Amino acid sequence: MPLFLEPGQKYPIVLDIDADKPKATQPTFYARSQSMRGQQKIADVLDQWTQNPDISIKELFAITVEVLSGVVIGWVNMGGKEFSAEELHEVLSYQEARELLRKVMYNQHITADEKKSIESQP
Repeated sequence: MPLFLEPGQKYPIVLDIDADKPKATQPTFYARSQSMRGQQKIADVLDQWTQNPDISIKELFAITVEVLSGVVIGWVNMGGKEFSAEELHEVLSYQEARELLRKVMYNQHITADEKKSIESQP
């Protein structure tokens, strides 16, 4: 079965800046797997970052958070902040938002042991 059709399928994403932190406290985003259509939508936003000189920063940040909030479904270890689209504005820099978009677009996969660990979390 295609990965994006599996019910409840999610995977962790750790930003590069947090990669060396202990797993127990590592800031981690959880995202839905993406089909090619979802990947294209994300790629279109990433293209806006580099190919549209007429877009305002405010608009660019807004479309970035809009797409992220449709694919990122939660997080852990974010300093007590509850997950929401608005909080994405508060916890990410623009470089981190771009990195997160790229990682979601490429459907970061996990090992069987990591999947068991994730499924045991609330």
